[in-house]
Amino acid sequence: MEEVPGVENRLPGVKLLEVGRVTGPQGVHGKVRVTMYSGDAGGVLNVRRVWLSGGPPGNPDDREFEVVEAQRAGGCAVFSLKGILTPEAARDLAGARVSVRRDDLPDLPEDEFYWADAVGCAVVNEAGETLGEVTGVAPGQAHDWLIVRREGEEAYLPVVKAFVRSVDIPAKRIVASPPEGW
Repeated sequence: MEEVPGVENRLPGVKLLEVGRVTGPQGVHGKVRVTMYSGDAGGVLNVRRVWLSGGPPGNPDDREFEVVEAQRAGGCAVFSLKGILTPEAARDLAGARVSVRRDDLPDLPEDEFYWADAVGCAVVNEAGETLGEVTGVAPGQAHDWLIVRREGEEAYLPVVKAFVRSVDIPAKRIVASPPEGW
């Protein structure tokens, strides 16, 4: 599974979060279809700029685009990008990683967090003993998974209330009660 970290952009003070991938063109006017990692396009429909890249967000090869229009199409977002006017130009962007400025995303309810915000959090048990550190988050059909580095190996922790007791993003701390044998 792929890590989805937030990475500082080359522009000072601008933090980009990778939110999805361009899967190809949409229609005949150069729109691009973006599959969202979260499965829900709602959070990105109001952004005015996106960065497309073949590498991690913030790398020198990022291409910044102004968003002319955005709409939802199932779990995907469809963007009309300034300068991309044909299906062929949109097709050339297929596979690109899509990043947005963290500040452009809406605030989430108290019990939710952006994947990138969990990366780097310490995972501790209810007694406060360190279990590992979150290195990524992977999507799942029933629930998401925290990828936790612990003692030289990776372990997957289901993101469900039974196992993840609390998430304190500002403190970079997740209290967990992992399943037996984890």
